[in-house]
Amino acid sequence: MEKKINICICGGGSQGHISAGVIGSHNNAKVNILTRRPALWTRDFKTVDLDGKEYHASLYKISDNPAEVIPDADIVFICLPGYAIREELEKIKPYVSDNTIVGCAFGGSGFFLQLFDILGSNTKGFAFQRVPFTGRPKEYGHSATLKGYKPYLKIATRNVEDPRRLADIFQNWYSTPVYTLGHWLEATLSNSNPLLHPCRMRVMFKDWTPEKVYPQVPYMYNTDWDDESSQCWVDCDSELRHIMAKLPMNLDEVPSILEYYGCADIKALTNKMQSIVPFKTVQAHMNETHGGFKVDASVRYFTEDIPYGLLLIKAFAELTETPTPAIDDVINWAQNIMGKRYIHNGRLVEEIITIELPFLSKDNLRKLCQNL
Repeated sequence: MEKKINICICGGGSQGHISAGVIGSHNNAKVNILTRRPALWTRDFKTVDLDGKEYHASLYKISDNPAEVIPDADIVFICLPGYAIREELEKIKPYVSDNTIVGCAFGGSGFFLQLFDILGSNTKGFAFQRVPFTGRPKEYGHSATLKGYKPYLKIATRNVEDPRRLADIFQNWYSTPVYTLGHWLEATLSNSNPLLHPCRMRVMFKDWTPEKVYPQVPYMYNTDWDDESSQCWVDCDSELRHIMAKLPMNLDEVPSILEYYGCADIKALTNKMQSIVPFKTVQAHMNETHGGFKVDASVRYFTEDIPYGLLLIKAFAELTETPTPAIDDVINWAQNIMGKRYIHNGRLVEEIITIELPFLSKDNLRKLCQNL
């Protein structure tokens, strides 16, 4: 009989819900869930895709106590936004053994940097370059809707003895080709959500003022996506590629936005973003007010993609002495809405970064980059 692989999924968001059903449907997986709301979960869990395919899982342990679900885990799989990762790592730290592999559904929110900072640079770690699925919880703790599969996935590792074996495990669970990356930076510097969402918001709400009321909630994609949004995204992506060219990573593993979507130019990218079916119904998150809607700075496009996305990229820009005028423009616009002061005169404000995002501090990055 094949030995079961113990995996603890941390977090009750989209990726955690979908993976609970998909991974748990395999006989070789024993799935635990670490969640703040265990009473809302059921052991009989189901994930359903848009074609009606159902993944049925019998979850093993569901708890808010890491002592109950972490010690026997071969793999700890964190499915949380960047701002929640530090707290989760500190919570599980006492129960992670030297043999435990700790990973994340998305590396582009600073996972590896936070992992090394909290658990130490020798920790066995992994992260996906892009999230494995698109979808949402259907009934919280009971079921999930899987809206889209990726044609392939890429996984980066650090200190893992056999990266290919780990990739094969997820390839089996997800029924999707999984390729190994050569360096953890190739899953850390991402041109997906950390650039995509802020660039789109910057264009949609470029005329923002504190008093500004908009008559309707625009679509993030669909026919509302325009060439200006495509151009902003490509400009920021170009600056990111200049940064990556100065680091020990393979640029071929992080294709440009135009390459990734198979587009020859800005117009083609616009057409592509308007046509992606799972994106068509996605609208900007806004607060309803008298006479219309106002921009909501509490949503993840700000709280996640700015500090744990664009600022991460900006920190590496300063490390490599790479100018980033397009990225700076987006950060300046966003920090005004957020009431923050992350950058000033094109430079990170170190006092604020050290307090709010210590893993991006100059001291931490210098220490980390001694082992790049």
